Amino acid sequence: MKHVILGIAISVLVTASAPRGTSASNDVSDRRACELGQPKCVNRVIKEMEQRFRKLARRCDHDAIFALLYLRTTEKFRDTLDTIGYGDPSSVVREDGLFADFYFHAFDAFHDGGDPPPAWDIAFSAARDHAVTSPGNALLGFNAHIQRDLPFVLYELSLRGHPISHDDHTLVNNFLAQVDATAEVVARFDPAFDDNADPEALFQLIVSWREQAFTNFVRLRDAPTPEARAAVAAEIEAFTAAVAQGIVQATAYPPGSDSSARDAFCDAR
Repeated sequence: MKHVILGIAISVLVTASAPRGTSASNDVSDRRACELGQPKCVNRVIKEMEQRFRKLARRCDHDAIFALLYLRTTEKFRDTLDTIGYGDPSSVVREDGLFADFYFHAFDAFHDGGDPPPAWDIAFSAARDHAVTSPGNALLGFNAHIQRDLPFVLYELSLRGHPISHDDHTLVNNFLAQVDATAEVVARFDPAFDDNADPEALFQLIVSWREQAFTNFVRLRDAPTPEARAAVAAEIEAFTAAVAQGIVQATAYPPGSDSSARDAFCDAR
């Protein structure tokens, strides 16, 4: 497993540092509006998210939980872009596009038989196997996208010459505090989604994960050698995979129960 994680880490870093080719790309972040950091980039991101979410929702796929939460979060980012007070809004827009691509790439790799990062592999496997409750699906997505993807996204943006300042990184928390799609998840997918929910505790967890992600980005950026940087990347992969395994254990359906009621509820919608 250590060798697999190190290989993934090196692959991520090589991809991040490789020069962009001239061939056409389907990545949202490679669209001209996103490369320039124009606000209409976010609409392109949302359009791609909507298309993917609709497919998941129609078949009551357990991946739809995170997809919906991520979609509503991105819509809130768009709606508050002019009011949060970012020091460099163009870079934050570029981040939004690249961040989404990391999720799209992981999703496509898993469902096309490829090798997504370990934290994502655990998250998508749990959804496929109906192994965890709906809050578990959400937490697995948050862990993989924030703790695993975000440090690499920030590192790649830095390599491209569009670094995100810590101030702007922190300001993102201001719009995240306004996101609440709980009622929609309850109405569309699972009435039990908000059982024992603690929105403030979840928000504080996300804030702490985002801060750790920035710390790990700095570690990647400031590593003295390629070997040291690869070691940091491997630590990120291993840690987020371990967190994912813990989430699966904590949110798995208890013996004698399963997702039948949740799935029937969604099918009826």
